[in-house]
Amino acid sequence: MLRDGVKSDKYIAILGNLKEGGFLTSEEVNVLISGYISKHIIVLDSISDEKARIVSEALIDNYNRLKSK
Repeated sequence: MLRDGVKSDKYIAILGNLKEGGFLTSEEVNVLISGYISKHIIVLDSISDEKARIVSEALIDNYNRLKSK
């Protein structure tokens, strides 16, 4: 899901990576970023359950990559 070697402490960079990989559309990324900026939390209810699962897994994968630095 995340490209090999991708480690980021930036939610926006992770979403960009998922968009580049074809997992999210530009519109979905914009909605997720807007929700994050306005509420200061990650809100996944604006996308399908499948895509919310993909974003969640990417965030967990990224966290594990950062933790193992």
